[in-house]
Amino acid sequence: MDNPNHIRETLGRLKEQGNKMLEFIKRFKIQNIDFKEDNSNDCNIKSRNMKVALSSLMIISIIALCITGYKVYDIKMRAFDVYLGEDIIGTVRNQEEVNHIMDNLEKELSNTYNIDVVLDKDIRFEQTRAKDQLITSSSNLQKEIKSKMNFLVSGYALEVDGVEVGVLKTKEDVEDIISEIKQPYEDMAKEGTDIKDIGIVENIQVVKREVPLNKIKEKEDLYNHLLTGSEEIKTHMVEVGESFWTIAKIYNLSVDELETANPDKNPEKLQIGDEVKLIVPKSVLTVATVLEVEYTENINYETEIEYDDTMYKNQKKTKINGSNGERKVLAEETKHNGILVDKDIVKEEVITNPVTEVIVKGTKEVPKTVATGTFLMPTRGRVSSRYGMRSGRMHSGLDIAAPIGTAIKAADGGKVIYSGSNRSGYGKMVEIDHGNGFITRYAHCSKLLVSVGDKIYKGQHIANVGNTGRSTGPHLHFEVLKNGKNYNPSNYVK
Repeated sequence: MDNPNHIRETLGRLKEQGNKMLEFIKRFKIQNIDFKEDNSNDCNIKSRNMKVALSSLMIISIIALCITGYKVYDIKMRAFDVYLGEDIIGTVRNQEEVNHIMDNLEKELSNTYNIDVVLDKDIRFEQTRAKDQLITSSSNLQKEIKSKMNFLVSGYALEVDGVEVGVLKTKEDVEDIISEIKQPYEDMAKEGTDIKDIGIVENIQVVKREVPLNKIKEKEDLYNHLLTGSEEIKTHMVEVGESFWTIAKIYNLSVDELETANPDKNPEKLQIGDEVKLIVPKSVLTVATVLEVEYTENINYETEIEYDDTMYKNQKKTKINGSNGERKVLAEETKHNGILVDKDIVKEEVITNPVTEVIVKGTKEVPKTVATGTFLMPTRGRVSSRYGMRSGRMHSGLDIAAPIGTAIKAADGGKVIYSGSNRSGYGKMVEIDHGNGFITRYAHCSKLLVSVGDKIYKGQHIANVGNTGRSTGPHLHFEVLKNGKNYNPSNYVK
């Protein structure tokens, strides 16, 4: 663009040349008059030629003067309309003035918000012509730009696996948050836990980005969001006598949930004043730790089965008792946010070998007379008296009232060890030894159908209901003895 000083110099030179031309014309007229008087005849032709040349020179000079004047006017009127988006916000002589205003605004906003500001520079220029009174002043132009222009601020976005999760003022702020998230695990390493490596599972990047001011987060909000998926962490301050169990009861949580929410806390070492998180985090970031651990563990024993054809199928016995072994293990455990996700055994050493247990099982078919281990109800009728104290005396059996002659069946398979009249008030009675520590007794019978030494099967008809001995009416008195001691029959019959 032409300098205004240059324009003034050009106008001065044109004025000076015009004055010189007028002076030349005046001198030429005087000389021409003198020349006519002295040489009227000889110089007539030359005079005419001089007139033509002079006229041509004057025309050319006038044209040149007009062109130069127009050029000067055009330069003086040249200007630029300034647009912000689709709106015209002013007219200026040069574009540098607008750029200067923009730079000053950026500095002013940066100082105000204490952060790097980037103006939305959607500015364009269109060339025009304008008189001086139509040129927009710098102050008015700045006001227009402020009123219409949006501005962005420079921030640093944290991207997790390519997804933006928050923007902070500085790169250092973002890096500080990542360090804070890893800090509890680094503290564990300092306290003696053999952590070999600490890292973030996700792909994280810090990217400088121009964003609206309201998109800049506070450090604490982004920290909470990365830990829990929300910007608020509910906590409980530990008081005297409290444990994870009591805290879980207060907030209707499980102890497992509290342990998951607080991987940095040792439940056995809670201190008064400790803050316990009350929500299970849905962490945006996953802190992976690789620990080298050494421990001892049991080696479970195996069981072998041997078969014996001299034993019944429902019989088995332990030939050799099994016992667990023990081994020392060195392993690398990978944890994500304190939760075990993988374990690699680096080395193991057997301290004690396990002893295999040997069980012997019978293969011989079980005869019907062998006890099954469960009892059936020996007769059908109404329970008239139960096991327990009765009229100040112990009633050691179960009374089942039924008509005389009702069939009585063996509660289980076994061998008859008594069949006859009992002097203790039982009347006619049968006793069966089931061979497994149990004996059943059937009293007050009217008729006995088995003899001592008979082998009987479960459900076999062995006697009939009667009213013999000390009895107040026809019924079966049924007893269950185990290792010689009476037990409530109701707990055994099915």
